[in-house]
Amino acid sequence: MHPSHALPEPMSTSATQLGCAVSRAAALRASKTTERRVRACHVTRCKASDGAADVSRREALRAAAAAAVLTLATPRSAFAGDNIVAFDPVQNERWVAVPASTKIPGDWTSRPGQRTKQGKFMLYTDTYGPNYRYTTSLPKYVDADGAVAANTIQVQVQSRGGQESIVDLGPIAGIDAAKAFGIEAEDIALAEQVSAAKRVDAGKQAYYQWELALPSGNRVLIGACVSGGGLYVFSAEATADQWAKNEAALRGARDAFTVPVVAESTTDISNRIYNNASDGGFK
Repeated sequence: MHPSHALPEPMSTSATQLGCAVSRAAALRASKTTERRVRACHVTRCKASDGAADVSRREALRAAAAAAVLTLATPRSAFAGDNIVAFDPVQNERWVAVPASTKIPGDWTSRPGQRTKQGKFMLYTDTYGPNYRYTTSLPKYVDADGAVAANTIQVQVQSRGGQESIVDLGPIAGIDAAKAFGIEAEDIALAEQVSAAKRVDAGKQAYYQWELALPSGNRVLIGACVSGGGLYVFSAEATADQWAKNEAALRGARDAFTVPVVAESTTDISNRIYNNASDGGFK
């Protein structure tokens, strides 16, 4: 949808067109004041019908006030289109390299100097070498008002061989999300679980989702799934102020987290990691 701030058309002196002009001008003034960074919006056009009765000035002002209230009450995310954010798959690991993605509001922009970062943490070492958990952290985003939208938005992936779905981890009620996935947040081990639920997307991928309340007042949203022998975990942390302002957008990002269903590779793990298998299966 493209921005559409239409200019008023030439008017006659009829009361009907005068009322429309007043309504349109007032709505545009409210829109410019409250939605300067809106990427796409609706502008309601007033058209005089043939033989219509005169519109009083009071009715015109009432229509203008209603348009202004609508602009003030409508969240920016309802006007701006969402942006898809892709997480590059981790190559040459114990799991199949599967792409993941989420969505953020179109009027969020990355904070100057910020960029996507990837780190890894060694869980243990076995005959195949180190087994890592990878974390890809998105840059800090600022909203249309220039305020930071969330403390962190990130995706983790680690090996989960032999499991085809998140349900293979067991019932969601038996998983302590605050401790199970290695998510780093202050006092997360003391978090209170606000909610837990299962979601299945259009591609038949199953996700477990949680909301946690930290002692600090911060909120953490989590979404987890299994694909291609890997466990994928989305998480977003927000302060109380960020949560009050961006709860819907952050929930939307968690609910839009997508990982396609991929079967686990039958290639030997060492060959997956070190990429030393020949086409014919022999060296």
